[in-house]
Amino acid sequence: MFYESKGIKQRMLNIARPGLLISTLGIGLGGLWAYLILDWGGYWAWDPVETGSLLPWLVLVLISHLRTRPGKTSESAWIGAGLAAGGAALFATLVTRAGGVWASSVHTFVTNSESSPPSDAFSRMLVLKTDSTAGVEVITYLVVLLLLMGFWLQLKSNTNPERVLTKRTIGMFALPFAGVLSALVLRTYFEQTCDLSNLSLCSSMEMSLYAYAPSLFFASIVLVPMAVQSYGQHPISETKDGWNFIGLFSNQSHNRSSLMLPLLVLIAAVVYMTSANFLYTAFFLVLFVPLFFSIDATKEWAIGAAGVVLGLAGAWSGLVEIASAALVMFFFILPWLLSPEPNEPSKFSLFERSSQQKLALWGSVMIVGTYLILTVILLVASIDSINFEGHELYGTPFLMAVAGSFFLYTNRKHEARRNFWLLTGTLLISVLLSILQPSAFGMDSSTAMSALVVRGVLAWLTLPIVLLVIVPMLKEVIVTQGIERKKEPIWKRIPFGAHLVHLGLLLLLIGHVYTTVLVDRGDASHRVTMVKDEAVIHGNYGYEFTGLRMTSDDLEVGDGYVGIQIDVYALDGDNLGEKIGTVEPGMLRFDTTTDTGFVVQSRSRSEVDTLSRWNGDIVFIFDGSQANGLMQQTALDGPESIELVRVTVYDLPASHLVWLGWVTMLIGMGVVVLGDFDKNRQLRTHKVESNEEE
Repeated sequence: MFYESKGIKQRMLNIARPGLLISTLGIGLGGLWAYLILDWGGYWAWDPVETGSLLPWLVLVLISHLRTRPGKTSESAWIGAGLAAGGAALFATLVTRAGGVWASSVHTFVTNSESSPPSDAFSRMLVLKTDSTAGVEVITYLVVLLLLMGFWLQLKSNTNPERVLTKRTIGMFALPFAGVLSALVLRTYFEQTCDLSNLSLCSSMEMSLYAYAPSLFFASIVLVPMAVQSYGQHPISETKDGWNFIGLFSNQSHNRSSLMLPLLVLIAAVVYMTSANFLYTAFFLVLFVPLFFSIDATKEWAIGAAGVVLGLAGAWSGLVEIASAALVMFFFILPWLLSPEPNEPSKFSLFERSSQQKLALWGSVMIVGTYLILTVILLVASIDSINFEGHELYGTPFLMAVAGSFFLYTNRKHEARRNFWLLTGTLLISVLLSILQPSAFGMDSSTAMSALVVRGVLAWLTLPIVLLVIVPMLKEVIVTQGIERKKEPIWKRIPFGAHLVHLGLLLLLIGHVYTTVLVDRGDASHRVTMVKDEAVIHGNYGYEFTGLRMTSDDLEVGDGYVGIQIDVYALDGDNLGEKIGTVEPGMLRFDTTTDTGFVVQSRSRSEVDTLSRWNGDIVFIFDGSQANGLMQQTALDGPESIELVRVTVYDLPASHLVWLGWVTMLIGMGVVVLGDFDKNRQLRTHKVESNEEE
């Protein structure tokens, strides 16, 4: 990638498109498993491990849309996107494996409970460096991630168009290998040489080189590739309308560009001292270095916007103080503050079709890129508690922007003013109704998301604009891409597959609003107490507890089972209507026994049951807190003595749209992959024929 950038666009797309399909399949299957098996009645909760898995997916989406953005995408942008994909995958793996760092995650594999943990994620990772097994794995992921960041900084600080890395830079990849190899060698050596006489001495020996490295060593890895690379003097290039940081040090008679690297280190140190967070500072450098070394920084408006989002995300998440976030944003908007006013007025107009299409096409890159930054920062800030509200609240404007971009593109053949007023009117109506009728959706719409915003506000902001674009997107898929373009088989049409993915995403978003945004799974109102043979009306349905079933025989898993049998009724006005189904949520018991059969410990797991209807699912979850009491009472007086049970009930209208949208996205991505494969096969065939003719 660094040595040969010719054809990198197609090479990246050939990898990204199948990767996006597999990633979407994996994330969706994980959500489906959580929805059907786990005892919380949902598919997505912004757990750190779930959020980490979303990061590579977002990068792959960004790569897939780089080819559609207006203008030419530079080779360094493709390289940076590739590094970001690898870094995001490593970071997601690191989050999963370093469960003790993200203590808020329910997926914990590696923990370190010695003393009180540090307050930031990077310092918590370094606590694990003395662990000779799992800690070596986590620190190795961290070192490789920091090296990828460092290579990106080196690439953007080097103005040599060939961008050739030296052997010294590539040789830095020996560092993580040395850490792993040292752990293997030292562990083998100590296992062979230690005996009972010097066991205490051996146990105090650190079995990895990582353990002897100071924290500053790991922090400096980000800057080392840029420092060891001889990037030489930066060329001087005056810009009449732009501005660059190089001009602060150099002019045509004096070139002091060698001062730029020390200044960059100084700026990074200032950001670190004000934020007291190394990972935040590293992300700052990843975005700031391309702007800092740019010949005309005012043309890097996309990076400037990303830097502003980095500052806002840091403040919103509470990861850094407001002053630190403001300082970060200041560095990114500095070129536009100091640059001269342009001589010609901007030709951009929201009433022009060309401007609307530029906005829509740039949106596919900018929205995904800035949302990726927001997600990463919220994840880094979620080491002690899951920031569910932050993800949903701050993500809503991005979802609205995505739907707005879809609307502008699918209505590209219509008059521009019509598009503008339809979109603006929808947004105004959404805002107005979110203020006047925030609880109109029912469910948990009145539950607070923040001090000023309830869940219903987010629903009003999201649903109208998404519904506005559903019909145009259906027309784009069925008519424009399906019926009007018949030259190729439908499975070879990449645009058809791409818009089918967009349609699936819109369907998924509608389902997400009803099944996640409008449902507060921590609200006690969803817990229903049922008396045997007495119907209780809760929400839009009636429920009747009819009996309890306990068994220890013929179980596929577990050592015991208790289930609650419930009849579900539709409502006829205020009275019970016809019976629509029977469910049996329950609890499985898992016993830990000795060789003699004595039960040492018992664990339990709730078994979810779901009643599916055409308009959505009703999820029933056994309240595990009552399991021991029910079992004891049943053992003494029999199952017939149980007269009172508690069940958690979630009514999830439009839940089918989540899975319909997911499947639609998979089909669309499959079409894109097949079309891309056929296109590449034809190109290879044509190339072979051309070579034979020569």
